Amino acid sequence: MLTSLILSVSTLFNPAHAEALSGYHQTAEIIAASTSKAEIRVIKDFSAVTKPNTYNYFSLTTGSEVSMDDAKTNKWDLAFSGTTILVNGGTSGPGQGGAVVLEKPFDSLSEVPKDGYKTDGASGNAIAGGSGNSWYKYDMTVHAILPIVGRTIVVKTAEGKFAKIEFISYYKGAPEEVPTEESKYYTFRYVLADQNGKF
Repeated sequence: MLTSLILSVSTLFNPAHAEALSGYHQTAEIIAASTSKAEIRVIKDFSAVTKPNTYNYFSLTTGSEVSMDDAKTNKWDLAFSGTTILVNGGTSGPGQGGAVVLEKPFDSLSEVPKDGYKTDGASGNAIAGGSGNSWYKYDMTVHAILPIVGRTIVVKTAEGKFAKIEFISYYKGAPEEVPTEESKYYTFRYVLADQNGKF
């Protein structure tokens, strides 16, 4: 299991800028940024490298990887394998998980949407795969998977709480230039909503 390093920083930064992420070289780490509203967590280089038909599991509540032994429990919220992302609900798990993809920038989303959530099922996953369908597009000019700017995903967790997520990179080290590093390493940031559904 990966070890997460939690660091406190005194000022909020925009992790979409590569320079804000440079200098951190752990396999997976969490950076907690204190803000006047809610805590923004940045997860760097979470591995989605898996064997066929297996996933790496992540808890938004704890900000850490969850053992595959707990795949049939409510201990995880998202599961990753390549570009495929599952939520803990529907056909993928026993939780209350779901997701909605919004055409709204991460920083401007201040409250949880009331409806529009999908669950994983026979017709597809709540966080749809394929270029342009959810968080990424495949850029044919550079042959790279790139996050869609201005698109935010709100996830309903296994326990029925909510988080907004912005995917930053699919490549190890979150390179600023055309990706030359290993793929299937997610860098993303998220905020858990408060009990009133506010971010």
